[in-house]
Amino acid sequence: MPVRDTVSQGALTSGVAHDPGRRGLPRWSPRVLMYHYFGAPPGPDPEKLFIDRPMFEAQLDHLDRTGWRALSLDEYLAALDGAPTPRRSFLLTIDDGHESVGRLAAPLLAERGIPSVLFVCPGLLGDHARWTPPYREERLSPADDLRALPGLGMELGVHSWNHTRMVDLDASALEQHVRRSREALESATGVTARAFAYPYGTHDLGSRTAVAEAGYDAAFAVAREHGRYAVDRIFVQSTDSLFAFKCKLTAGYRLVSRVGGRAWKLRHGVRSAVARVRPAGAGRRA
Repeated sequence: MPVRDTVSQGALTSGVAHDPGRRGLPRWSPRVLMYHYFGAPPGPDPEKLFIDRPMFEAQLDHLDRTGWRALSLDEYLAALDGAPTPRRSFLLTIDDGHESVGRLAAPLLAERGIPSVLFVCPGLLGDHARWTPPYREERLSPADDLRALPGLGMELGVHSWNHTRMVDLDASALEQHVRRSREALESATGVTARAFAYPYGTHDLGSRTAVAEAGYDAAFAVAREHGRYAVDRIFVQSTDSLFAFKCKLTAGYRLVSRVGGRAWKLRHGVRSAVARVRPAGAGRRA
C-alpha cells in the first residue's frame, strides 16, 4: 500500500517525530546552492543544467569577493543544530554525478578550497542520465572516479537508487532508494553518506520519515522547504546571468521561492485542470 503522508510503525518505535524536521528553517540559515552539469552542453539543454566554466568561475569569484563563506557539510549540520554561522555563508551541492563534476567542477572547487556535496544515484554509477530523454546520453561518473572526490573536498551523498521521484512510494521502494542505496554507495566507494537529496526536489512524509529513520543527518529538496529533512536550495541554471545569480542569493528571493514551493499542490491542480479541458490533439508547451 502506498505511503500517503502516514507515519510508519518504525517511526513510532524509533522515536522519530511524526514529521521529522517539521519546524521550518529560518530565513537567515545558510544558503544551499544546487548545481548539476558543467561545461558546454553537447546539444540542447532544455532543463538549463549545464553551467559553463567561465560562468562558474565568475559565480565563485563573486561569492569570494562579497564575503560569502563556503561551509563543509560538518559546518552546515552544525549550523542546523544552532552553531553560530556568518549570515553570508553557503553550502555548495551538486546533483546526479555527471562526469563533468570530476573533470571540471571538483578541481576548480579544490583550487579555491571550497567544500561541496555531490549527490549520486548508486544504481546508475558509470551509466547515463536515462531518467530524462533530453539527457539520456549524458554519462555519469563511475565508482572509480567518485572514490577520488572526497580527497578534493567533495563529500558524497545519495540521490535515490536511480533518480526516482520520492513521492507515494511503498515500504519496499523506500527501502531500496534510501537504505540500500546508501549501502551500495558505501560498497562502491567506501563512503557512508550522511546527506540525501530528493530527485526533482519532491518529497512527502513517507520519504522524509524513511530518510530520518535511515540515519541521514539531513536531506535536501529545492523550493519545497520542510525543515531539516527537506532543506530548500537555490537552483543555479545555465541561463542565469551573474546579476540573476546575485539576486538568487538574497533573502527576498529565498522567501519568494519558499512561498512558491508551498504552492506546489495548487500549481499541479491547475495543470491537471488545464490538461482535462485542453482539446484533443492540442500541442503542449515544453
